[in-house]
Amino acid sequence: MARNRNRLIETALGRQPADIVITNVRLVNVLSREVHPADILIASERVAAVLPANEGGAGKVTTIEGDGLFAAPGFIDPHVHIESSMISVREYSRLVIPRGTTMIAADPHEIGNVLGVPGMRAIFDEADDAPLRVRFRVPGRIPAMPEWLETSNGLVSVDDTRDLFDWPEAVCLAGDINPSLILESDREQLEKFDIADRLGRPISGQSPGLRGRDLAAFIAAGPLDSHVARSVDEIVENTRLGMASVLALRPGRVLGPSHMAELAALVARHKLDTRLFQLCTDDIHAHDLLHEGHLDHRLRVLIEAGFDPVEAYQFATVNVAQGLGVSRDHGAIAPGRVADILLLSSLEDVTVETTIIGGEIIYCDGQYRGPRERAEYPDWTKSTIHYQKKLEPDDLRVRPISNGDTARVRVIGHEEGKGKVTHERDLPVRDGAVQPDPTQAVNALAMVERHGKNGGIGLGFSDAIALERGALACSVNHDAHNIAIFGADHQDMAIAGNRIAEIGGGYVLVCDGEIVAELALPVAGLMSEEPAEVVADAMQRIRETFRQKLGGSGDEKALIHMNFLALPNIPDFGFTDKGLIASDRMQPVDSVIG
Repeated sequence: MARNRNRLIETALGRQPADIVITNVRLVNVLSREVHPADILIASERVAAVLPANEGGAGKVTTIEGDGLFAAPGFIDPHVHIESSMISVREYSRLVIPRGTTMIAADPHEIGNVLGVPGMRAIFDEADDAPLRVRFRVPGRIPAMPEWLETSNGLVSVDDTRDLFDWPEAVCLAGDINPSLILESDREQLEKFDIADRLGRPISGQSPGLRGRDLAAFIAAGPLDSHVARSVDEIVENTRLGMASVLALRPGRVLGPSHMAELAALVARHKLDTRLFQLCTDDIHAHDLLHEGHLDHRLRVLIEAGFDPVEAYQFATVNVAQGLGVSRDHGAIAPGRVADILLLSSLEDVTVETTIIGGEIIYCDGQYRGPRERAEYPDWTKSTIHYQKKLEPDDLRVRPISNGDTARVRVIGHEEGKGKVTHERDLPVRDGAVQPDPTQAVNALAMVERHGKNGGIGLGFSDAIALERGALACSVNHDAHNIAIFGADHQDMAIAGNRIAEIGGGYVLVCDGEIVAELALPVAGLMSEEPAEVVADAMQRIRETFRQKLGGSGDEKALIHMNFLALPNIPDFGFTDKGLIASDRMQPVDSVIG
């Protein structure tokens, strides 16, 4: 966005009227970390001046009386996968702008793994019609894993990466890659780092569990941030070595509110500098966006945990802008910055009354003023699930490796503070197959290749969602998004897996041979064109049916945690169409061991 320099100068000097004057607000100054009275003059989509309260002058076109209100910069989310919300960019915009988010940096590698570069472009073409500022995190690696560890459909080469930085939305190189690739000096990855360095673009990364020499080597290679810290100690070490910690709340899986309270106490006790702390949502379902919130919810968690409110607001504004390399234009309310401004009635509760983007009021008086027309994606983005044959129950059964009534197996699941782990269990063998055992909370797990390439099916076991009966199939499984089928019954698993293909992706729940709930996600098997409320209501029914009819367990985020069980990028395990994968070694591991 170019500056109209003459207009800004003349307005600041009082020689021309402002387009908007916001009078007598309490300015949340994230540059000086204080709150003070001010008038804000806006001209040509930017802030022309910030003046002492009641000195904004007359002759303005629009006046907003700010008495009793706080003015804060619009929130910026540095690390987002829009596809995980299951809704269009237009709907995403409609939900987050009233909650104060004015810019997101989106890595569309989810749809990129399914539909390649054209799929990613479809996301940003749709974003053109949304008032939300959607910036592009150029994916770090598509596919995430070599083909002998996982089957994906997208491919982004080094040359493609260079071309993607020519997109006008591009801001940085994304970092959702296995850190082992960096520690082992993978040539392709280091070439991509070189491209970003030559262009002066930030490099993101993820370094879960890396400490000491491993962490030093990772940072020395170029990544400037990590969004998957597994402990407060890890956040502190990252900070001491100059790497930003992008805080993504994942209660029940890794970091939750109690960890934020621990971090706030440590910051206060040791007077740690928090300029390298940022706040992101990463992956969030439409239901949670609608009922829980976006960055506003995460700010409330930080403030309740003990962070000073203005300091917390820095994590969602100026710190992010600096990390993305856009702080010249964004992240603060100051002369020359783009006028992305929030007016809030409560700083601690993050209660947004008005959202201004580029000097235009987009949300006010409870009304969203952006476009409301339904998004429509091209037909080629749909009907993307291609099995080589219809699934049969026998395709989903695990064979024992020896005779006997039981088999020793590895079971993949989640453990808070450790991420994805495996446990050994003894399961019954019947009719020539190792059976799931709901009494031990162990389900059969199949990952079915959905891109029509090889028809592979990874088979194993999981205690992640612990169905007591029936089966659940899902096409949202990071990053290749093959079809995961969990079940207590192989017949129900086959029915659920086949129904997923019929509806083009989404969620299907089956019990005693009947489909009891489903949510269709026809765009790449990841997204819906329906209004957010329709998707959220369907997801709520999925959650309720999961518990009530299938007897599924886990906290309220159990299904979004399930979406990450497949992910082979980060420790310690993943589960792909090739079976169980040890993430740190990037090697397959046998599910049946005795």
